[in-house]
Amino acid sequence: MNPDKLKIAILGGTGNIGEGMVLRLALQNLMTDGVKNEVIIGSRSRETADEAAKQALLELGNCGFDTSKIIITGNTNLEAAKAAELIILTIRFDHVLPLLDESREALENKILVTPVVPMAKEGNLFIYKPPAEGSAALAIQKKVPESTKVVAAFHNIPAGKLKDIVKCKAVHDAIVCSDDAEAKKLVMELAKNMGCLRPLDGGPLNQASIMESLTPMLINLAKLNGLKDLGMNFS
Repeated sequence: MNPDKLKIAILGGTGNIGEGMVLRLALQNLMTDGVKNEVIIGSRSRETADEAAKQALLELGNCGFDTSKIIITGNTNLEAAKAAELIILTIRFDHVLPLLDESREALENKILVTPVVPMAKEGNLFIYKPPAEGSAALAIQKKVPESTKVVAAFHNIPAGKLKDIVKCKAVHDAIVCSDDAEAKKLVMELAKNMGCLRPLDGGPLNQASIMESLTPMLINLAKLNGLKDLGMNFS
């Protein structure tokens, strides 16, 4: 798999995190020499995905970027997964496992990236609510074919800063966990090329629960302190 020429599917790519990922990954074609990503937005509806692709290209054009060198298309989640080499899940945990059942054959020998966080609201705040496997990442690994390389990443990245492709200069740390060294290396390279992230090796996939549990904490901190788009930085 060539990290400079990838077909990347973002399943659930019409949500906030998905929209930001689409823009950042597509822009790598312009910001990094030799990179040629084809970004495929996945949605339950092909029409919705097509419209999201058109809107993403329009936004990039309105921001002054040359969209002739950018490839963004839309399709159903299943067809997007079939076409891609690397798949990013940007959907809620309660929708993940049924989608993986539907897409199982399309996941063979692919890299599957999960920023999915299982959480629930308790009063006015959020709590981490992992499945029996201990984390969303481990539940996903259990569900997919053995040949699928699961990578946990992008859990604690503020959607607003991902989407702000013009003004956002802040660099947040992105922890990446996987049992597959090559898949981890590729995802870390993609993160680095986004321009607003510093990838950090977080170890094997069984460490993903620590990352996942930080997301509700960041949401709660933002709510309690009147803050917005909180991320993490280690020094």
